[in-house]
Amino acid sequence: MKRSVLKLLPLLLVFAGMQPLAAQTYVPVAVTGFNNDVVAEAGTSATAVTTTSLDLSFYLLYSTAFAAANGLAAGMPDNGAITNGNRTYQLAPYNASNGLYLSAAGHVPNTAASGTLALTTPAAFSKLSLLLFSTEGSSVINATLHFTDGTWANAGSAHVDDWFDGGNAIISGVGRIARQAAPPYLVDGLSGNNPRFYRFDIAMACSNQPKLLDSIRLSYAAGEDTSSRAVILALAGVSYVPVTVTADITPATCDNADGVIALTATGGTPPLSYAWTSSPAQVNDTAKGLPAGRYSCTILDVYGCATTYTGTVPRKTAAVLTATASAGDLCAGSSATLTASANAPVTDYSWQPGNGNSSTLTVTPDATTRYIVSAVDTLGCTVSDTVDITVTPVPDAPRANAVTACADSAAILVVQNVESTYTYSWYTAATEGTAAGAGSTFTAPASDTAATYYVQAGNAGCTSGRVPVNVSRLPAMAMPVVTATQITPNSVIFVWEPVSGAVGYQVAVNGAAYTAPSSGLTGTTHQVSGVPLAQGVSIQVIALGGEACQNSRPGNATAKLLNPDIFIPNAFTPNNDGHNDVFRAQGNIITGQEMKIFNQWGELVFETSDPAAGWDGTSQGKQQPMGVYVYTIRLKLANGKETIRKGAVNLLRP
Repeated sequence: MKRSVLKLLPLLLVFAGMQPLAAQTYVPVAVTGFNNDVVAEAGTSATAVTTTSLDLSFYLLYSTAFAAANGLAAGMPDNGAITNGNRTYQLAPYNASNGLYLSAAGHVPNTAASGTLALTTPAAFSKLSLLLFSTEGSSVINATLHFTDGTWANAGSAHVDDWFDGGNAIISGVGRIARQAAPPYLVDGLSGNNPRFYRFDIAMACSNQPKLLDSIRLSYAAGEDTSSRAVILALAGVSYVPVTVTADITPATCDNADGVIALTATGGTPPLSYAWTSSPAQVNDTAKGLPAGRYSCTILDVYGCATTYTGTVPRKTAAVLTATASAGDLCAGSSATLTASANAPVTDYSWQPGNGNSSTLTVTPDATTRYIVSAVDTLGCTVSDTVDITVTPVPDAPRANAVTACADSAAILVVQNVESTYTYSWYTAATEGTAAGAGSTFTAPASDTAATYYVQAGNAGCTSGRVPVNVSRLPAMAMPVVTATQITPNSVIFVWEPVSGAVGYQVAVNGAAYTAPSSGLTGTTHQVSGVPLAQGVSIQVIALGGEACQNSRPGNATAKLLNPDIFIPNAFTPNNDGHNDVFRAQGNIITGQEMKIFNQWGELVFETSDPAAGWDGTSQGKQQPMGVYVYTIRLKLANGKETIRKGAVNLLRP
């Protein structure tokens, strides 16, 4: 049988100057995950109530009840509770798996290379302790912690002594017997106070203490011999209790160093140490002689886990001074009245900046300024307060160019000096009124008349003056007045008076496309020729402006071309019935005439040179008798030529 001295390797942090570790209570932690029943608890057959022996000699553990049934000494407590000082471990029930049996690579029968003990109820701990032992020499066990948040932590390793003759045992002299089917049994080890169980203590890292532990992974790292194996029986722990701090604060009078902060800290792993940020530094739970101000204290438990307290020692005065402003936000160039008020008598007011010495002060700051007012109370304490005045610059006046636009078109007004932090508003009036638009551009609607708009820049509630922006409208040209002249059977000339401001003209004949006049773009006449006799001529003339929108409405005119034929009737009936009452030559090419009428005796009875006149059958106001009359007519034509027509005409009366 191999035996060695326990070499325990707990993970403990040591702090310089720390007091000795205070005793804490380890309480049982219920776990599952055992892989063997290693305690004979009842009856006379150890084989029947266990699943494996624990060493090469086939020894195992037994309970006091099994000892009584078989006349044996010693034995494990029937309730499974093992206590040593402030430690209590609770073994799993003896009638089920109650030991995690491990060996290197699990090569020993009924062992495993590793196993996991799962907590029945996840909980937070500041320290843990495993109850375990080794057989067939010492063993090294590694432990890894798993938390409910999914994180893992290395818990270190322990060198575990053989269950015979190891040091620092938690319990010893419980006895062991061979695993056999029937008595008699021989108790081994009692004379040497064996076998013995040991502890594997685990100090939790500060960052892991608040976490909920849900399992411990245990693995067999090494053994003193190839036949060495380890048995883990139970888990105990010290529950995590966070440090809770309460403070009792005594104010400091005026600017005196007579303030006190007294802390009461509970929880954590004692003893606790204190480190204040006061000057000079203090290391007790109560910091004294403090002037008014903010202080912090770092509280360390025995493992160096820190909790920070921060508190303020108030300044005790006989009065509280309060500063207010009539307006906390100003546009540059505006003023505000500052007022100081106290809840008790004060004297000797002082304002800075401003050098004021009363309870009020009127200021016109150029930039954002913090004003400090102070006074003296009845205790002689200087009390003070501050008030901030935020100053916003007035934006530069915007610049926008005047715009000229057509009457039927919108006009786009644009701010030329745009600042990205400014806002811009557009108005139809120089003062008051609701904004007609917003933004660095504005669209003025189409209009026949000129208008003035106003643009204003804004900066966080501060505005510039309104700047006028003129919108001029381009006038439309007057409609040309067109007349027809020099009408011939195959041509006509249309003329019109020049239109003021027009830059040219365009004409459209009989609905055709517009073209320049025959007299040129700026001409005021247009000749139409080559038109069929039966077709009249219509023309539309528009006066052109500098912009298309200035073009006039079309001026219209029509002309009927002259008929080249001349008709002279051979009879007429001057009876005033409206038909054939007058004898004359007919034709629209006739521009003048000389007409003479003779009776059958050659006497001149009528003559005229009026181109529109004719003979009504009278001579010097007297009706002439029916009969045949002779005429001679000299006609002037539209083409400037003359022709003479002679013939006879019958004057008929009903």
